[in-house]
Amino acid sequence: MAGKLILYVDHVSQPSRALSLLCRAIRAPHQEIYINLMKGEHMKKDYMAVNPFRKIPAAKDGDTLILESCAALRFIASKYDSSDLWYPKNLDIRCKVDEYLDWQHLNTRAHGVGYFRNLVLLPALKKTKPDMQLVNLHKKELKRVQNDFSKYFLGSKPFISGDHISIADLLASCEFEQPIAGGFEFSETILNFIDRVRAEVGPDYDKIHASIRETAKQMMQ
Repeated sequence: MAGKLILYVDHVSQPSRALSLLCRAIRAPHQEIYINLMKGEHMKKDYMAVNPFRKIPAAKDGDTLILESCAALRFIASKYDSSDLWYPKNLDIRCKVDEYLDWQHLNTRAHGVGYFRNLVLLPALKKTKPDMQLVNLHKKELKRVQNDFSKYFLGSKPFISGDHISIADLLASCEFEQPIAGGFEFSETILNFIDRVRAEVGPDYDKIHASIRETAKQMMQ
């Protein structure tokens, strides 16, 4: 389908939520194809023909296939955001956005996923008790992450790159929401940051996050 933006997503996935919210925020015409992670649809041949790495999300814009979420966020914002807000062309501002996107992989992402996976997901799927040694390890690291994020990436600013929201803030907020769904209590600084992102995005923010909240609730019963 030449010229059409397609997202392959499951909203239990943090970067999937970020991509969906970005497209809504900038009103980028797009189609979303739902790939159910819990049912293993990302492992099936049809999806592997799209993404041989079997990861979610993926994006396709005409003949351009993008298999990494941060690359997709950058591409979509650069192509479809006429406001130059979400991924600014100004290099001094853009470098702060890129800095967080590069940092988060082994920090916000790794330990948010680790906490949720070991406390909520694996026990529900395997019908076992959580490995509290791993849970506590990721919990400790999440506390470090929130301190690093608050002091370095935010400081006294409302958003990562300054006064305006960007794709970095959107992804960060979506990543923070994952351990929150599992019961992790972030600091007031982080919660206020999430509220600012929610206010900028509007009602779609909670609509998109409804699935992970409900999934976590059901798994923790």
